[in-house]
Amino acid sequence: MGLTTLKPRLASHQPKAQRNWGKGRGGRPWRRLRDKILARDLYTCQSCGRVGGQLEIDHIINRAQGGTDDESNLQTLCKSCHQTKTHAESQAGAVEKFTSLV
Repeated sequence: MGLTTLKPRLASHQPKAQRNWGKGRGGRPWRRLRDKILARDLYTCQSCGRVGGQLEIDHIINRAQGGTDDESNLQTLCKSCHQTKTHAESQAGAVEKFTSLV
């Protein structure tokens, strides 16, 4: 393979991170939406009222249950409240799955 065939191949190659940059949960649209929800909720956990710290965006109706990324389905929770809610939802889902098998 000569240099003339290698140059065009290198020029057309984009690393995976650059091709998908800005898409998905870590992408620019999600970060903008996240910032908007944090500001709307005054950087306050909507469960316990904690201000600042490690805040996360929670889907009120989780995506696995058909929830969307619409602003009305998003809320700010502190890390602790988010973990508690997620755990409770996981437990409820496991019980629901088990009872449907019986």
